[in-house]
Amino acid sequence: MGRGLLILVSGMFIVVGIVQSGINNRSSVLPQRSMNYQEELHVTNVVNSGMDYALREIINDQSWTDGLSSDDYLGASVNISVYDQGSADIPANNIPVWDQYTLLVHGVAEYEGQVSRSELYLRKDSFSKYSYFTDYEPSNIYFIWSDELSGPVHSNGRFNIAGDPTFYGKVTSPQDWHGYTYMDNNPNFFGGSDFSADRRDPPTMFSLNKLKNDAGSNGLTFDNEVRLEFRDNKELFVTEKTGGRWSGASQYTVDLSMYNGVISSSEEISIRGTVDGQYTIHSENDIRINGDIRYNKDPAEHSDSSDLLGIVSEKEVVIDDNAHRHEGYSDLTIHASIMALDKSFNAEDYNRGGGRGDLNLLGGIVQQQRGPMGTFSGGSIRSGFNKQYEYDERLLRMNPPSFPRESFFSIVHWHTNTVPLSAVAGSDENANEGDENGNGNGNGNGNGNGNAD
Repeated sequence: MGRGLLILVSGMFIVVGIVQSGINNRSSVLPQRSMNYQEELHVTNVVNSGMDYALREIINDQSWTDGLSSDDYLGASVNISVYDQGSADIPANNIPVWDQYTLLVHGVAEYEGQVSRSELYLRKDSFSKYSYFTDYEPSNIYFIWSDELSGPVHSNGRFNIAGDPTFYGKVTSPQDWHGYTYMDNNPNFFGGSDFSADRRDPPTMFSLNKLKNDAGSNGLTFDNEVRLEFRDNKELFVTEKTGGRWSGASQYTVDLSMYNGVISSSEEISIRGTVDGQYTIHSENDIRINGDIRYNKDPAEHSDSSDLLGIVSEKEVVIDDNAHRHEGYSDLTIHASIMALDKSFNAEDYNRGGGRGDLNLLGGIVQQQRGPMGTFSGGSIRSGFNKQYEYDERLLRMNPPSFPRESFFSIVHWHTNTVPLSAVAGSDENANEGDENGNGNGNGNGNGNGNAD
Protein backbone atom coordinates (compact mmCIF):
# COMPACT_ATOMS: atom_id res chain seq x y z
CA MET A 1 0.00 0.00 0.00
CA GLY A 2 2.74 2.40 0.96
CA ARG A 3 4.71 1.54 -2.15
CA GLY A 4 1.65 2.00 -4.36
CA LEU A 5 1.02 5.43 -2.87
CA LEU A 6 4.64 6.37 -3.46
CA ILE A 7 4.38 5.41 -7.18
CA LEU A 8 1.13 7.39 -7.51
CA VAL A 9 2.60 10.48 -5.91
CA SER A 10 5.69 10.23 -8.12
CA GLY A 11 3.47 9.93 -11.21
CA MET A 12 1.57 13.03 -10.19
CA PHE A 13 4.83 14.97 -9.91
CA ILE A 14 5.79 13.81 -13.43
CA VAL A 15 2.41 14.87 -14.92
CA VAL A 16 2.59 18.21 -13.16
CA GLY A 17 6.09 18.67 -14.56
CA ILE A 18 4.92 17.91 -18.11
CA VAL A 19 1.96 20.27 -17.81
CA GLN A 20 4.15 23.00 -16.38
CA SER A 21 6.66 22.48 -19.19
CA GLY A 22 3.86 22.78 -21.76
CA ILE A 23 2.62 25.97 -20.11
CA ASN A 24 6.12 27.41 -20.14
CA ASN A 25 6.55 26.54 -23.85
CA ARG A 26 3.18 28.00 -24.80
CA SER A 27 3.90 31.11 -22.79
CA SER A 28 6.84 31.74 -25.09
CA VAL A 29 5.36 30.39 -28.40
CA LEU A 30 1.82 31.83 -28.28
CA PRO A 31 2.88 35.49 -28.09
CA GLN A 32 5.24 34.92 -31.03
CA ARG A 33 2.47 33.26 -33.06
CA SER A 34 0.06 35.99 -32.16
CA MET A 35 2.57 38.62 -33.21
CA ASN A 36 3.22 36.84 -36.52
CA TYR A 37 -0.52 36.61 -37.15
CA GLN A 38 -0.97 40.32 -36.50
CA GLU A 39 1.90 41.12 -38.87
CA GLU A 40 0.42 38.87 -41.58
CA LEU A 41 -3.00 40.41 -41.12
CA HIS A 42 -1.64 43.95 -41.28
CA VAL A 43 0.49 43.45 -44.39
CA THR A 44 -2.42 41.68 -46.14
CA ASN A 45 -4.75 44.56 -45.28
CA VAL A 46 -2.20 47.07 -46.53
CA VAL A 47 -1.74 45.46 -49.95
CA ASN A 48 -5.49 44.94 -50.39
CA SER A 49 -6.11 48.54 -49.39
CA GLY A 50 -3.64 49.67 -52.04
CA MET A 51 -5.26 47.41 -54.65
CA ASP A 52 -8.69 48.74 -53.77
CA TYR A 53 -7.38 52.29 -54.17
CA ALA A 54 -6.04 51.42 -57.63
CA LEU A 55 -9.31 49.74 -58.62
CA ARG A 56 -11.33 52.84 -57.71
CA GLU A 57 -8.94 55.07 -59.64
CA ILE A 58 -9.22 52.86 -62.74
CA ILE A 59 -13.02 52.86 -62.55
CA ASN A 60 -13.02 56.66 -62.40
CA ASP A 61 -10.34 57.05 -65.08
CA GLN A 62 -9.73 54.07 -67.35
CA SER A 63 -6.42 55.53 -68.53
CA TRP A 64 -5.03 55.68 -64.97
CA THR A 65 -1.69 53.90 -64.66
CA ASP A 66 0.03 56.01 -61.99
CA GLY A 67 0.11 53.24 -59.42
CA LEU A 68 1.13 53.79 -55.81
CA SER A 69 4.52 53.73 -54.08
CA SER A 70 5.13 54.53 -50.41
CA ASP A 71 7.67 53.60 -47.74
CA ASP A 72 5.15 54.40 -45.02
CA TYR A 73 1.64 53.39 -46.05
CA LEU A 74 -0.26 52.54 -42.87
CA GLY A 75 3.09 51.68 -41.33
CA ALA A 76 4.19 49.38 -44.15
CA SER A 77 5.97 49.80 -47.47
CA VAL A 78 3.77 49.23 -50.53
CA ASN A 79 4.11 49.34 -54.31
CA ILE A 80 1.11 49.08 -56.65
CA SER A 81 1.72 48.92 -60.42
CA VAL A 82 -0.70 48.86 -63.37
CA TYR A 83 0.20 47.04 -66.59
CA ASP A 84 -1.68 46.84 -69.85
CA GLN A 85 -1.39 44.25 -72.58
CA GLY A 86 1.44 46.06 -74.27
CA SER A 87 3.70 46.28 -71.21
CA ALA A 88 7.08 44.62 -71.61
CA ASP A 89 7.91 44.48 -67.89
CA ILE A 90 4.94 42.51 -66.58
CA PRO A 91 5.90 40.49 -63.46
CA ALA A 92 6.31 36.77 -64.03
CA ASN A 93 3.10 34.96 -63.10
CA ASN A 94 0.32 32.88 -64.57
CA ILE A 95 -1.27 35.57 -66.71
CA PRO A 96 -4.46 34.47 -68.49
CA VAL A 97 -5.05 35.08 -72.18
CA TRP A 98 -4.60 38.81 -72.72
CA ASP A 99 -6.10 41.23 -75.18
CA GLN A 100 -5.93 44.99 -75.57
CA TYR A 101 -8.74 45.53 -73.08
CA THR A 102 -7.11 43.71 -70.17
CA LEU A 103 -5.19 45.21 -67.24
CA LEU A 104 -3.07 43.65 -64.53
CA VAL A 105 -2.78 45.43 -61.19
CA HIS A 106 0.17 44.02 -59.22
CA GLY A 107 0.81 44.92 -55.58
CA VAL A 108 3.57 44.15 -53.07
CA ALA A 109 3.64 45.20 -49.41
CA GLU A 110 6.22 44.50 -46.67
CA TYR A 111 5.84 44.85 -42.91
CA GLU A 112 7.92 43.46 -40.01
CA GLY A 113 9.27 40.38 -41.77
CA GLN A 114 6.09 39.63 -43.75
CA VAL A 115 5.48 40.19 -47.47
CA SER A 116 2.11 40.14 -49.23
CA ARG A 117 1.60 40.00 -52.99
CA SER A 118 -1.66 40.58 -54.81
CA GLU A 119 -2.72 40.18 -58.45
CA LEU A 120 -5.88 41.70 -59.90
CA TYR A 121 -6.91 40.97 -63.48
CA LEU A 122 -9.42 43.33 -65.12
CA ARG A 123 -11.16 42.91 -68.45
CA LYS A 124 -13.73 44.74 -70.53
CA ASP A 125 -16.19 42.08 -71.61
CA SER A 126 -17.35 41.95 -75.21
CA PHE A 127 -21.00 42.80 -75.83
CA SER A 128 -21.16 39.55 -77.76
CA LYS A 129 -21.47 37.74 -74.41
CA TYR A 130 -25.13 38.78 -74.23
CA SER A 131 -27.95 36.68 -75.52
CA TYR A 132 -30.09 39.82 -75.49
CA PHE A 133 -29.28 43.45 -74.61
CA THR A 134 -31.29 46.63 -75.08
CA ASP A 135 -31.01 50.18 -73.84
CA TYR A 136 -34.77 50.74 -74.20
CA GLU A 137 -37.87 48.54 -74.44
CA PRO A 138 -40.86 49.99 -76.39
CA SER A 139 -44.14 49.66 -74.49
CA ASN A 140 -45.90 47.87 -77.36
CA ILE A 141 -43.40 45.05 -77.94
CA TYR A 142 -43.59 41.93 -75.80
CA PHE A 143 -41.81 38.70 -75.04
CA ILE A 144 -44.57 36.20 -75.80
CA TRP A 145 -45.50 32.70 -74.63
CA SER A 146 -43.48 30.87 -77.32
CA ASP A 147 -40.22 32.77 -76.70
CA GLU A 148 -37.30 30.85 -75.22
CA LEU A 149 -34.00 32.59 -74.49
CA SER A 150 -30.81 31.25 -72.96
CA GLY A 151 -27.67 33.12 -71.95
CA PRO A 152 -27.32 36.53 -70.23
CA VAL A 153 -30.27 38.91 -70.84
CA HIS A 154 -30.22 42.60 -69.87
CA SER A 155 -32.22 45.73 -70.59
CA ASN A 156 -31.95 49.23 -69.18
CA GLY A 157 -35.68 49.49 -69.93
CA ARG A 158 -38.71 47.56 -68.72
CA PHE A 159 -39.38 44.06 -70.04
CA ASN A 160 -42.91 43.51 -71.36
CA ILE A 161 -44.26 39.99 -70.89
CA ALA A 162 -47.24 38.30 -72.56
CA GLY A 163 -47.94 34.81 -71.24
CA ASP A 164 -45.13 32.56 -70.05
CA PRO A 165 -41.92 33.08 -72.05
CA THR A 166 -38.93 31.13 -70.77
CA PHE A 167 -35.49 32.54 -69.90
CA TYR A 168 -32.75 30.00 -69.18
CA GLY A 169 -30.06 32.61 -68.49
CA LYS A 170 -30.06 35.32 -65.84
CA VAL A 171 -32.34 38.28 -66.60
CA THR A 172 -31.37 41.73 -65.27
CA SER A 173 -32.86 45.21 -65.46
CA PRO A 174 -33.13 48.33 -63.26
CA GLN A 175 -36.93 48.02 -63.61
CA ASP A 176 -39.47 45.29 -62.83
CA TRP A 177 -41.19 43.55 -65.76
CA HIS A 178 -44.69 44.52 -66.97
CA GLY A 179 -47.39 42.02 -67.93
CA TYR A 180 -49.82 42.14 -70.85
CA THR A 181 -53.22 43.23 -69.56
CA TYR A 182 -55.29 40.60 -71.39
CA MET A 183 -53.32 37.50 -70.44
CA ASP A 184 -52.22 35.58 -67.39
CA ASN A 185 -48.51 36.36 -67.29
CA ASN A 186 -46.08 34.01 -65.62
CA PRO A 187 -42.57 34.21 -67.12
CA ASN A 188 -40.12 31.43 -66.32
CA PHE A 189 -36.84 32.85 -65.03
CA PHE A 190 -35.00 29.56 -64.75
CA GLY A 191 -31.60 31.29 -64.74
CA GLY A 192 -32.56 33.75 -62.02
CA SER A 193 -33.44 37.44 -62.24
CA ASP A 194 -32.49 40.80 -60.77
CA PHE A 195 -34.84 43.71 -61.41
CA SER A 196 -32.87 46.18 -59.34
CA ALA A 197 -29.65 45.73 -61.33
CA ASP A 198 -27.37 48.60 -62.30
CA ARG A 199 -27.77 50.26 -65.65
CA ARG A 200 -25.31 49.06 -68.29
CA ASP A 201 -23.98 51.61 -70.76
CA PRO A 202 -24.49 50.72 -74.44
CA PRO A 203 -21.44 50.65 -76.75
CA THR A 204 -19.37 53.83 -76.77
CA MET A 205 -17.56 55.53 -79.63
CA PHE A 206 -14.29 54.34 -78.05
CA SER A 207 -15.09 50.68 -78.70
CA LEU A 208 -16.55 51.50 -82.11
CA ASN A 209 -13.43 53.43 -83.15
CA LYS A 210 -11.36 50.40 -82.19
CA LEU A 211 -13.40 48.34 -84.64
CA LYS A 212 -12.99 50.94 -87.39
CA ASN A 213 -9.26 51.25 -86.81
CA ASP A 214 -8.86 47.49 -87.10
CA ALA A 215 -10.86 47.58 -90.34
CA GLY A 216 -8.39 50.13 -91.71
CA SER A 217 -5.43 48.01 -90.61
CA ASN A 218 -5.42 44.86 -92.75
CA GLY A 219 -9.21 44.65 -92.79
CA LEU A 220 -11.41 44.44 -95.90
CA THR A 221 -13.03 47.84 -96.52
CA PHE A 222 -15.51 49.25 -99.04
CA ASP A 223 -16.66 52.75 -99.93
CA ASN A 224 -19.69 51.54 -101.89
CA GLU A 225 -22.85 49.60 -101.16
CA VAL A 226 -22.05 45.88 -101.38
CA ARG A 227 -23.77 42.51 -101.35
CA LEU A 228 -21.67 39.85 -99.69
CA GLU A 229 -22.07 36.09 -99.85
CA PHE A 230 -19.88 33.92 -97.62
CA ARG A 231 -18.71 30.68 -99.20
CA ASP A 232 -16.70 27.65 -98.15
CA ASN A 233 -12.90 27.76 -98.01
CA LYS A 234 -12.88 31.29 -96.55
CA GLU A 235 -14.13 32.85 -99.74
CA LEU A 236 -16.36 35.92 -100.04
CA PHE A 237 -18.27 36.64 -103.22
CA VAL A 238 -18.70 40.41 -103.60
CA THR A 239 -21.18 42.35 -105.71
CA GLU A 240 -20.13 46.01 -105.46
CA LYS A 241 -22.37 48.84 -106.62
CA THR A 242 -20.61 51.25 -108.97
CA GLY A 243 -21.80 54.49 -110.46
CA GLY A 244 -24.78 54.57 -108.11
CA ARG A 245 -26.51 51.68 -109.96
CA TRP A 246 -26.61 47.92 -109.56
CA SER A 247 -26.77 47.41 -113.31
CA GLY A 248 -23.10 48.27 -113.55
CA ALA A 249 -22.04 46.42 -110.41
CA SER A 250 -18.70 44.62 -110.36
CA GLN A 251 -18.46 41.04 -109.09
CA TYR A 252 -15.39 39.31 -107.73
CA THR A 253 -14.20 36.79 -105.14
CA VAL A 254 -12.05 37.67 -102.12
CA ASP A 255 -9.77 35.32 -100.19
CA LEU A 256 -10.64 36.22 -96.57
CA SER A 257 -7.57 34.43 -95.20
CA MET A 258 -5.56 37.46 -96.39
CA TYR A 259 -7.31 39.80 -93.93
CA ASN A 260 -7.74 40.19 -90.16
CA GLY A 261 -11.41 39.23 -90.13
CA VAL A 262 -12.92 42.75 -89.99
CA ILE A 263 -15.07 43.71 -93.00
CA SER A 264 -16.36 47.29 -93.12
CA SER A 265 -18.18 49.74 -95.38
CA SER A 266 -19.35 53.32 -95.10
CA GLU A 267 -22.46 52.28 -97.05
CA GLU A 268 -25.14 49.60 -96.68
CA ILE A 269 -24.11 45.94 -96.66
CA SER A 270 -26.27 42.94 -97.54
CA ILE A 271 -25.13 39.51 -96.37
CA ARG A 272 -25.91 35.80 -96.52
CA GLY A 273 -24.06 32.52 -97.01
CA THR A 274 -21.87 29.98 -95.21
CA VAL A 275 -19.34 31.40 -92.74
CA ASP A 276 -15.99 29.60 -92.67
CA GLY A 277 -13.79 31.34 -90.08
CA GLN A 278 -14.18 34.30 -87.70
CA TYR A 279 -15.37 37.67 -88.97
CA THR A 280 -17.07 40.91 -87.94
CA ILE A 281 -19.17 42.75 -90.52
CA HIS A 282 -19.45 46.50 -89.83
CA SER A 283 -21.34 49.25 -91.62
CA GLU A 284 -21.81 52.93 -90.90
CA ASN A 285 -25.22 52.43 -92.50
CA ASP A 286 -27.80 49.62 -92.38
CA ILE A 287 -26.89 45.96 -92.65
CA ARG A 288 -29.46 43.88 -94.50
CA ILE A 289 -29.80 40.11 -94.15
CA ASN A 290 -31.09 38.74 -97.45
CA GLY A 291 -30.79 35.02 -96.84
CA ASP A 292 -29.67 32.29 -94.46
CA ILE A 293 -26.37 32.77 -92.64
CA ARG A 294 -24.92 29.51 -91.35
CA TYR A 295 -21.62 28.43 -89.87
CA ASN A 296 -19.64 25.99 -91.99
CA LYS A 297 -19.41 23.79 -88.88
CA ASP A 298 -22.61 24.13 -86.86
CA PRO A 299 -21.54 24.16 -83.17
CA ALA A 300 -24.70 22.24 -82.31
CA GLU A 301 -23.27 19.33 -84.32
CA HIS A 302 -19.52 20.01 -84.05
CA SER A 303 -18.21 20.83 -80.58
CA ASP A 304 -14.87 21.90 -82.08
CA SER A 305 -16.42 24.55 -84.34
CA SER A 306 -14.53 27.85 -84.30
CA ASP A 307 -16.68 29.62 -86.90
CA LEU A 308 -17.97 32.92 -85.52
CA LEU A 309 -19.68 35.99 -86.99
CA GLY A 310 -20.32 39.44 -85.57
CA ILE A 311 -22.69 41.89 -87.29
CA VAL A 312 -22.32 45.55 -86.22
CA SER A 313 -24.48 48.28 -87.77
CA GLU A 314 -24.29 51.92 -86.76
CA LYS A 315 -27.90 52.12 -87.95
CA GLU A 316 -30.18 49.08 -88.12
CA VAL A 317 -29.91 45.37 -88.91
CA VAL A 318 -32.87 44.51 -91.12
CA ILE A 319 -34.14 41.13 -92.32
CA ASP A 320 -35.14 41.56 -95.95
CA ASP A 321 -38.82 40.76 -96.57
CA ASN A 322 -37.80 37.95 -98.95
CA ALA A 323 -34.90 36.56 -96.91
CA HIS A 324 -36.99 33.58 -95.71
CA ARG A 325 -37.41 32.42 -99.32
CA HIS A 326 -33.67 32.13 -99.93
CA GLU A 327 -33.60 28.39 -99.25
CA GLY A 328 -37.28 27.53 -99.46
CA TYR A 329 -40.74 28.92 -98.89
CA SER A 330 -40.35 29.84 -95.22
CA ASP A 331 -38.06 29.94 -92.17
CA LEU A 332 -34.76 31.74 -91.81
CA THR A 333 -31.53 30.70 -90.05
CA ILE A 334 -28.98 33.21 -88.74
CA HIS A 335 -25.78 32.25 -86.95
CA ALA A 336 -24.28 35.49 -85.56
CA SER A 337 -23.94 37.94 -82.71
CA ILE A 338 -25.89 40.98 -83.90
CA MET A 339 -25.51 44.64 -82.87
CA ALA A 340 -27.73 47.53 -84.04
CA LEU A 341 -26.67 50.88 -82.57
CA ASP A 342 -29.41 53.09 -84.10
CA LYS A 343 -31.68 51.52 -83.41
CA SER A 344 -32.84 47.90 -83.75
CA PHE A 345 -32.70 44.43 -85.25
CA ASN A 346 -36.03 44.00 -87.05
CA ALA A 347 -37.91 42.39 -89.91
CA GLU A 348 -38.84 44.48 -92.94
CA ASP A 349 -42.63 44.86 -93.32
CA TYR A 350 -43.09 42.72 -90.20
CA ASN A 351 -46.81 43.57 -90.00
CA ARG A 352 -47.71 42.71 -93.60
CA GLY A 353 -48.59 39.43 -95.23
CA GLY A 354 -48.86 36.15 -93.37
CA GLY A 355 -46.42 34.26 -91.21
CA ARG A 356 -42.93 33.70 -92.56
CA GLY A 357 -42.17 30.68 -90.41
CA ASP A 358 -39.47 30.41 -87.74
CA LEU A 359 -36.55 32.77 -87.26
CA ASN A 360 -33.83 30.43 -86.00
CA LEU A 361 -31.12 32.58 -84.44
CA LEU A 362 -27.98 31.06 -82.91
CA GLY A 363 -26.01 33.83 -81.20
CA GLY A 364 -27.18 37.01 -79.52
CA ILE A 365 -28.75 40.44 -80.07
CA VAL A 366 -27.51 43.83 -78.83
CA GLN A 367 -29.63 46.80 -79.86
CA GLN A 368 -30.44 50.30 -78.74
CA GLN A 369 -34.17 49.61 -78.88
CA ARG A 370 -36.02 46.38 -79.30
CA GLY A 371 -37.37 45.94 -82.83
CA PRO A 372 -40.41 43.98 -84.06
CA MET A 373 -40.24 40.66 -85.89
CA GLY A 374 -43.96 40.05 -86.34
CA THR A 375 -47.45 40.48 -84.93
CA PHE A 376 -49.65 38.17 -82.89
CA SER A 377 -53.32 37.84 -82.10
CA GLY A 378 -54.54 35.72 -79.23
CA GLY A 379 -52.26 32.72 -79.22
CA SER A 380 -50.99 32.72 -82.81
CA ILE A 381 -48.64 34.63 -85.13
CA ARG A 382 -50.44 36.83 -87.66
CA SER A 383 -47.47 38.12 -89.65
CA GLY A 384 -43.69 38.01 -89.64
CA PHE A 385 -41.62 35.46 -87.74
CA ASN A 386 -42.06 33.14 -84.82
CA LYS A 387 -38.78 33.53 -82.92
CA GLN A 388 -36.63 30.54 -82.04
CA TYR A 389 -33.59 32.14 -80.38
CA GLU A 390 -30.76 29.99 -79.06
CA TYR A 391 -27.73 31.39 -77.29
CA ASP A 392 -24.33 30.34 -78.61
CA GLU A 393 -22.64 29.23 -75.38
CA ARG A 394 -19.23 29.73 -76.99
CA LEU A 395 -19.79 33.50 -76.71
CA LEU A 396 -19.03 33.25 -73.00
CA ARG A 397 -15.39 32.51 -73.92
CA MET A 398 -15.09 33.63 -77.57
CA ASN A 399 -15.92 36.86 -79.35
CA PRO A 400 -15.88 37.96 -83.00
CA PRO A 401 -12.85 39.99 -84.12
CA SER A 402 -12.79 43.53 -82.64
CA PHE A 403 -16.43 43.28 -81.51
CA PRO A 404 -17.29 46.34 -79.33
CA ARG A 405 -16.60 46.08 -75.61
CA GLU A 406 -18.40 47.33 -72.53
CA SER A 407 -17.20 50.62 -71.05
CA PHE A 408 -16.30 49.29 -67.60
CA PHE A 409 -13.82 46.73 -66.31
CA SER A 410 -14.99 43.54 -64.67
CA ILE A 411 -12.85 41.56 -62.25
CA VAL A 412 -11.66 38.28 -63.71
CA HIS A 413 -9.31 37.22 -60.89
CA TRP A 414 -8.05 38.68 -57.60
CA HIS A 415 -5.62 36.70 -55.46
CA THR A 416 -3.52 37.75 -52.46
CA ASN A 417 -0.79 35.64 -50.90
CA THR A 418 1.19 36.45 -47.71
CA VAL A 419 4.38 34.68 -46.62
CA PRO A 420 7.34 35.41 -44.33
CA LEU A 421 9.89 37.62 -46.03
CA SER A 422 12.53 34.94 -45.47
CA ALA A 423 10.54 32.55 -47.70
CA VAL A 424 10.62 34.91 -50.69
CA ALA A 425 13.37 34.21 -53.19
CA GLY A 426 12.62 36.82 -55.83
CA SER A 427 9.26 35.34 -56.80
CA ASP A 428 6.20 33.84 -55.15
CA GLU A 429 6.64 30.40 -56.63
CA ASN A 430 5.12 28.91 -53.49
CA ALA A 431 1.93 30.92 -53.82
CA ASN A 432 -1.22 28.88 -54.09
CA GLU A 433 -3.44 29.49 -57.08
CA GLY A 434 -6.37 31.66 -56.07
CA ASP A 435 -10.01 31.20 -56.88
CA GLU A 436 -11.11 32.79 -60.13
CA ASN A 437 -14.02 35.18 -59.91
CA GLY A 438 -15.86 35.47 -63.20
CA ASN A 439 -18.04 38.48 -63.90
CA GLY A 440 -20.38 37.63 -66.30
CA ASN A 441 -22.60 39.79 -64.36
CA GLY A 442 -28.83 40.45 -68.35
CA ASN A 443 -48.41 43.20 -77.52
CA GLY A 444 -50.88 44.18 -77.66
CA ASN A 445 -53.90 46.43 -77.50
CA GLY A 446 -57.38 45.97 -76.05
CA ASN A 447 -58.36 43.69 -78.90
CA GLY A 448 -55.64 41.20 -78.17
CA ASN A 449 -53.51 42.13 -81.17
CA GLY A 450 -49.90 43.27 -80.99
CA ASN A 451 -46.29 43.05 -81.98
CA ALA A 452 -43.73 40.41 -81.06
CA ASP A 453 -40.06 41.01 -81.65
